[in-house]
Amino acid sequence: MALDLQHIKEQLQAKEKELQESIAGLTEAYPEPVDPIQASEGPQDFEEIAVDFLETQQEQSIMVNQQALLQEVRDALKRIEDGTYGRCIDCGQPIPEKRLQAIPWASRCVQDAEKIEKKNLSREELYGDRREF
Repeated sequence: MALDLQHIKEQLQAKEKELQESIAGLTEAYPEPVDPIQASEGPQDFEEIAVDFLETQQEQSIMVNQQALLQEVRDALKRIEDGTYGRCIDCGQPIPEKRLQAIPWASRCVQDAEKIEKKNLSREELYGDRREF
């Protein structure tokens, strides 16, 4: 069974829109990192400040992960356009169809993805500063 690139492209575009909306909502809720102690209005106990800080950190972490995923989705759309979609960006071998159906933005074959995971490289190390958020 051959890949239906049009269907995959539509899936990726839908995921891109979903991520953009989610990031916009998070950006609106948390426009910039906030020092909870300086931002507090009036006396608060340390427990309340800590909870607020952790919630903010968690939301910002989610936003960073969503921004990275958005870039992966955009990269996959670009690979469709330039005819390299479905090939591992490291070894050039075909990425199994089942993997692409499960993770349409996959850019690596399972073996290379596992190598990266074992090395525990950050997304920044993988993609550098070429992200478009």
